[in-house]
Formats: sequence, C-alpha cells, structure tokens
Amino acid sequence: MTKTIKCKDLCLSDFGIQRVVNENHSAYDASRGKQQTNIGVLLSGHGKVSSVFDTVAIGTGEVIFIPEGTRYRSSYEGAPDVIYYCVHISFRKEKNGLGLDQRFRLQKLCSPNAGEAVALFPALFKLLETGNNADRFEALARFYRFFAEALPYLSPADKPACSPAVARALAFIEEHYCEDYTTADLARECLISESRLYHLFRDELHTTPVDYKNEMKIIASIDMIKSGYMPVEEIAGRLGFCSAAYFRRLFKENTGMTPTEYRKRYDAL
Repeated sequence: MTKTIKCKDLCLSDFGIQRVVNENHSAYDASRGKQQTNIGVLLSGHGKVSSVFDTVAIGTGEVIFIPEGTRYRSSYEGAPDVIYYCVHISFRKEKNGLGLDQRFRLQKLCSPNAGEAVALFPALFKLLETGNNADRFEALARFYRFFAEALPYLSPADKPACSPAVARALAFIEEHYCEDYTTADLARECLISESRLYHLFRDELHTTPVDYKNEMKIIASIDMIKSGYMPVEEIAGRLGFCSAAYFRRLFKENTGMTPTEYRKRYDAL
C-alpha cells in the first residue's frame, strides 16, 4: 500500500529580505499593488500603512503584515533615522489562484512571537547576505518556524465591499484578462454604461478597468518569469500585450523592475 501526502500550498515561490535605513522620513507608494507579501518590523521610528480599506499604525518594535496584491501607501518618521527590515514572500498559488499568504488582511501582527522579529529579521538578512546555501536554508527554516507560530493569530481577509456591477466586472476580467475586448464590451457584460463603470472603479477600487486588467496580466507574468525558460517576447504574446516593449514598461511600473531584472533577482534567491 502506498500513501502520498503533499503540501504544495505551504511551499514558498519567493523569499527575500530588505533592510531600509532612511534619515528622518521614509515613504513608499504601492498604490498599484505589491507583487509579494511583506512582513516588516520597525526597529526605529513610527508610521502608518494605508490601503483602500484599512489604515494600520505601527511603532518601534512592531510588525506589520501586508498581503500580496494590496494597494497601499506607507509613511514613517524617525529621530534621527527610520530603520526597518521587511521579509518578502509568496506562497505557491492554489487552484483558486490565491496563495496561503493572500488569505489574510493588512494588519499589525499581534501573535505572542511577534517581538522575536526585532532580532530575527536582521539575523535572516545576515544569513542571506552570505550567499551560502547552508545559511540560506537556515534562514528559510527560521522564517518558517516564525510564520508557523504567527499564522493562527492572523485575521482573515474580508471580501472588499463593492457594488454588484464591479463584482461582475472583476470576475469577468480575472477570467478573460488575456483576451482582447474593450471597456465598452465589459460594461455591456455588467449591464451598465461605460462611463458608469469607470466611475464605480474609481470610487470603489481607485483604479480603472484597463489598469486592473493589466495588473492581472502582470501578476500572471511573474509566474511565467519565475519558470526561467520563457522569453519576454513569448510571455508578452501569451498575455495579449500589443508588444514586448509595452509589456516591459508596464511590468516596471508595477514592480519597479524590468522582467530581466526580476528574473535575475529571483534566480539569485
């Protein structure tokens, strides 16, 4: 008798850590949506992170959880410096298109082990900095232990409150983002006028139907880039972009990197 047990949903597809030191002030605009989940600990300073639906204040020694895809802006003040470490992660996507980390909302981490991040995250940075595989495995092991203890204390994500027309539009875009259709076509699917659809997207999601469709394409392209073998031109064609140059421009606008830079960064992890 053979028995196989799998836990692919617990496997990370992306892992890295960032150290930030800024004099007096630090700000970041991710209003287009962050492409990895961020777990950050503030070592010096105070500030807030604001999304469309939540605003979370954070002080020295506290930890914030920002799930992948969240549109947000952050601002921190420090005297004299703002210092923080931020772990970037993505779990493998499940059949519903979401990773484990995307089940939860933007929030301050209030688990009993949250305070461990003050010492743990700088230690993870030093381990990854060596480039040694044994050290990198140790960093992953330490992070998994930390996240496993914190997981039961994370609050689940609420479905964003949006009108029925917007809900229909989002569902249609997420199913057909590689296809060629106009905003007028989308509006007809939602049984409202094109101008009304634009208005609802701006009010409820702070974006446009076209921008949301492009965001879906960029998110899909990231998994293709991580595969490591598909040329940028082929990715652009599969996702329905009019040209590879346009795809590269949108990718950089959304991620801060070109597709080539992103692939090199991912391969280096």
